Amino acid sequence: MDLQLQRAEQKQIETIMDIYVRCREELEQQGLLQWGDHYPSREYFLREIKAGSLYILLADGVIAGCVTLNEWQSPEWADISWKYDDEWVVHAYFLDPVYQGQGLGSAFLSECESLAATKGYKSIRLDAYGRNKGANVLYEKNGYEFRGSIRFTSRPEGHQEYHCYEKRM
Repeated sequence: MDLQLQRAEQKQIETIMDIYVRCREELEQQGLLQWGDHYPSREYFLREIKAGSLYILLADGVIAGCVTLNEWQSPEWADISWKYDDEWVVHAYFLDPVYQGQGLGSAFLSECESLAATKGYKSIRLDAYGRNKGANVLYEKNGYEFRGSIRFTSRPEGHQEYHCYEKRM
């Protein structure tokens, strides 16, 4: 399968939203309240497209996933004992349910890491919803090191814990 990571364009917003909604619904069916109505949202994706930090994963020319890559870090991360500097940050990473379970999650991360390296970043940081075992396993099997947990109080009670990860490239 031919994979390419490229900047998202505004004309792709409907496809991005369709994939996001299907991902969110699948998570919610599993009892995982990872995302809410305000993040990520259509406005979020449009803002990140305008900023040039929203990327899509193309699998044989079809949008298979989406991710925001930038330097912004959540204030909740301030108490985490990060090990590396020169970092790029992953936000709102998702893969179309149609493509899940085929090894594309790892390939998608690898594409993000390659792009980060070409831009001069030395590490990647991200957080993952604590109850989303699949995501946490994906990051750990791809060499991301657990750095600690944080709580997003904006999330419903019982769904506030997120795990922070970091990888040196």
